[in-house]
Amino acid sequence: MLAVAVAAYSSRYYGVLENAWFGIDPKIKAVILQAPLPALLHMLIAPVALALGPFQFYPGLRIRHPKLHRWSGRVYVATCIVGGVGALATAPFASGGVIAGLGFGLLAVLWIGTTAAAWISAVRRSFARHRLLMRFSYAMTFGAVVLRLQIPIGFALGYESYSSMSPVLAFTSWIPNVVIVALYSTWQTWRRSRPGKLNASSAASEPNVVNR
Repeated sequence: MLAVAVAAYSSRYYGVLENAWFGIDPKIKAVILQAPLPALLHMLIAPVALALGPFQFYPGLRIRHPKLHRWSGRVYVATCIVGGVGALATAPFASGGVIAGLGFGLLAVLWIGTTAAAWISAVRRSFARHRLLMRFSYAMTFGAVVLRLQIPIGFALGYESYSSMSPVLAFTSWIPNVVIVALYSTWQTWRRSRPGKLNASSAASEPNVVNR
């Protein structure tokens, strides 16, 4: 719900195409004016990945509608890569300065690389690796939501604007997500490897995944 809500709110950037800047921070506007093509590529395309990603994790979609899962997955990968390239090209113009640009640039590189690797794993039918990498990919995609949740906290802590807190948000919006996914995946692997323990849901779904 949060992902879809943030993606919908991002639709305000379509107004920029008609020179309408309603609801857009002045310093974000300055970034767009400095690098219009990459900035708008990121701001208009990445929300598609944000909204589409959660549905890729529903086993029912993967098992009952494998073609829909594959095609929506391709759209997700394409929007992540295009949005990531836009973000990487825009990072040097980040309103929070060099540190913010470094954080967002690092995120963009890892986002592109992880998503591309997840797609390659699916093509090679390495589905366990594919699912793991997609978790990390969406952890970074979901940074768009976490960033917006952290903005009120930043104001409460005394920051005067988004730009002033941006050097911190450039790291805190996505690194905790990645750590949580890593811990969860490690715990899941440990649980499945325990003697006499079998993850019934994985065992049941695996034939359906392989038959995709």
